[in-house]
Amino acid sequence: MEWTLHGALKNETAYFVSGQKRLDKVQNRLDLKPEAILSDRWEFRGRAFGWYDAAMDIEPTNTTDLTPAIKRHYRTYLQSKEAYLLYGGDDFDFRIGQQQIVWGKTDGLRMLDIVNPLDMREFMLDDFLDSRIGLWSARLNWYAELGGAEHEFEFIVIPDARPVELPPVGSRWAAALPAAPAGSALAVQTGRKPGWRPSDTEAGLAWRSNVDGWDVSLNWFYGWKDSPNMQKSLTPGLLTLTPVYQRMNTVGGSFSNAFGAVVLRGEMAVNVGEGLNRTGTTPATSVGRGTTVNASFGADYTKNNWRISPQLFIRTLPGWDSTIAENMVSGFASLMVSTDYLNEKLKPELLGLYDWADGSWMLRPKLAYEFSDQITAKLGSDLFGGSNGFFGQFDKNDRVYTELEYTF
Repeated sequence: MEWTLHGALKNETAYFVSGQKRLDKVQNRLDLKPEAILSDRWEFRGRAFGWYDAAMDIEPTNTTDLTPAIKRHYRTYLQSKEAYLLYGGDDFDFRIGQQQIVWGKTDGLRMLDIVNPLDMREFMLDDFLDSRIGLWSARLNWYAELGGAEHEFEFIVIPDARPVELPPVGSRWAAALPAAPAGSALAVQTGRKPGWRPSDTEAGLAWRSNVDGWDVSLNWFYGWKDSPNMQKSLTPGLLTLTPVYQRMNTVGGSFSNAFGAVVLRGEMAVNVGEGLNRTGTTPATSVGRGTTVNASFGADYTKNNWRISPQLFIRTLPGWDSTIAENMVSGFASLMVSTDYLNEKLKPELLGLYDWADGSWMLRPKLAYEFSDQITAKLGSDLFGGSNGFFGQFDKNDRVYTELEYTF
C-alpha cells in the first residue's frame, strides 16, 4: 500500500465596499487530499477542508446581519468533500463512497450539473469544486466499443440525498424572502429535507461518446430539486413560509466540438415535475409543479494566450400561466475573457453575467500571479448591479478580495 498526501494552505480575505462597509471574511483554510494505492485494482481518494474565519471575531455583533447565530455559521467550517474507493477494471471503473459527480459543459451556472447540491453560504461565488457537497453514492462507469465507436455508460445510485445548504436568514448572502403584506409579520418554518431514507434515494444514467467528431452525452437523473419552493400560509397578521422539497426527473444531454481555435458547446435539461413558486397565499396555491426547458449554448475561442468564452442560457416554461411567480422565458448571458503574461505567471480574467429577464448583473474581475509552482496570489472583486432580481438583490454586497495559497 502506498499513501500520498497533497493539499493547500490558503487565506481568503474580502471587504464589502458598498452597503455597510466591513470585512466579509478572513478565512484561514486547510485543504487536504489523501490518496492511497491499495492494490493493483483498488485505490482510495479523499478530500477534506476546513477553516477559521477571523472576521467573525473582528467585526462587532449586531441584530441584523451579524447575529451570534450567523457568526457561528460562518466562523468555522469542517467538511469532507470526497472519500471513496475506486476499483479499476479492464473495461469499467467502480467508485463507492462520498463523491462529487460532475455533468455538463457550462461555465458559471449549472444545468445538467445537478447531482451534487451546493453550499451557498457565499451565494455562487465559491468555486464549484469547493461549494459542491459530497454525497455518499455508488457509481459504475462502463467503457464499451460498439459499432466501431467508443462508448461510456455511467450508472449512479445515491442514498445520501441532500438539499442545497442555504445561508442563514438575515445574513448578507441570504436570498430575499417574499414580502409580507402590510401589517403582517413573517415567520419561516423548517421544512422536511430529503435525507438517508430509502424513499429519498436518487439515481441517474449517462451515456457519452464521440459521433462524427462531436463529443455528446445523454443524461437522466431522478432526484430532488436542490433549492426549496416556499409554501405560503397567510393568516391575520402573519405570513408563514415553509420550505418544500420536491422530486423531479431531469432528461437532457450535451455536445461539444472543436473547429480550429473555436470550440462550440451546449447542453439541454428538461425538468419534468419541477417545483415552482406560485403567487397564491395558501399551501395549495403557492407551490406547484411543471415542466421546464433549460438550454445553454457557448463557444470558446483560444488563440495567442487568449480565451474568450460567450454563453447564452435560456429557461422556458411551456405550461406557464399568470399564477407562476417567474417569467415564461428567462435566462442569462455570460462572457469570460482571460489571458496570461510573463511566461504564464500573470493571469488576468474577467467574468460577467447578465440576467436579461430582470436586468441585474454580476461582474468578477480578478488578477492572479504565480510566484512559483506552489505559491499563488490573487486580487479581485465581485460587483453586483440592478435594483432587484437574481443578482440585483446583492447590489449592496460589492466586495474586493485577496487570496494567498500555498500548495503541497
